[in-house]
Amino acid sequence: MTKYTTIDEVMETLYDCISGPPGGQEWERDREIYHPKALINRTRIVDGKPVIFPFSYDEFVEATIPLLAGRSFYEIEIGRKTDVFGQIAHVYSTYEARETPDHPEIQFRGVNMVHLWNDGSRWWIMAMIWDNEREGVDLPKEWLSQ
Repeated sequence: MTKYTTIDEVMETLYDCISGPPGGQEWERDREIYHPKALINRTRIVDGKPVIFPFSYDEFVEATIPLLAGRSFYEIEIGRKTDVFGQIAHVYSTYEARETPDHPEIQFRGVNMVHLWNDGSRWWIMAMIWDNEREGVDLPKEWLSQ
């Protein structure tokens, strides 16, 4: 297990583990970056109204495996803004999803908002929520570069 002593290490693992060919996600390695009490929140627009799906880590994996079944999925970080105060941090991490890392077509873009806590020896993701770009909701330009 990696120590995750830096926020960079946590964020690189986040994107590395969710990305891959069909069935290529590294769930056990991914679990290492989440605190056991972490809350993971998927947002969507359904019938024109915002909805949220809050998950524990295990619930998130259970709900995500069928969504990625049989498809290649690569989530690539394209920008990051990090604020740290004491033992806590908030990361705005913009991403784009592609079929392969170098595929010319972007499936969608969005932002992961990640709250982290340092227990004195490593960083843990305590909560994450994300939303995707759509008509009328564009990624802020200042969040598009690292």
